[in-house]
Amino acid sequence: MNSSASPPRALRRRKARLLQTLTLPPDAIHASFLERFLKCGRPNCHCGKGEKHGPFFYLSRCLPKREMRTLLLKEPPQILQGRRSVAAWQQLLENLDQLSWINWELLRRGNLLPTQ
Repeated sequence: MNSSASPPRALRRRKARLLQTLTLPPDAIHASFLERFLKCGRPNCHCGKGEKHGPFFYLSRCLPKREMRTLLLKEPPQILQGRRSVAAWQQLLENLDQLSWINWELLRRGNLLPTQ
């Protein structure tokens, strides 16, 4: 985002529009959506020759202290919800990042930011 070329009034208008459309998605999940193909380890299985089992879908999340949590998504509705929930979280972060850069640019230009 190149906010440095926009006048402060335009930045404030963009900020107002962003704040009007900014919503907290109730289904957002802070995780990674993973698709994996795996080998089972059985000696005579076809997966040992390159054709792996899958796809398997997971949500993976890093927790404090280097702990990982993984959730296997088994049914198609669960897989779809997992994919959508991670996308909702990513969209929220993108919108918050845009808001942050607008605030950064306004403050850099000496415009005080209103507090709530």
